[in-house]
Amino acid sequence: MARFPSLIGKMSDEAPPTKILDATEVAARLFVYKLYDTADGQRWSVLHGMGESAATISRAVERGWVILQEESRRPLERKVALTDEGRRLARKGRSVGRPRLGTKA
Repeated sequence: MARFPSLIGKMSDEAPPTKILDATEVAARLFVYKLYDTADGQRWSVLHGMGESAATISRAVERGWVILQEESRRPLERKVALTDEGRRLARKGRSVGRPRLGTKA
């Protein structure tokens, strides 16, 4: 009778690592989705009134999903735009069943 090697040890040792996102990462993605849904064809959107934290915006900038317009000296008048990578992320999120903002799932 042939002996079969035990797979129990190998399965647990070779399991792929689970990717865990922190809250700021999730918030940055949601910010990108919001910009994509509310842009209405406009390149630049005013940050004031969007209700996003500085950490969320910073993470989106770090990831290369958005760029900030540096022209205005007044923080409330700063504008933000999606990069090509940010638009790709937003379209990808939509293709996996993410509902459009303001609609029922």
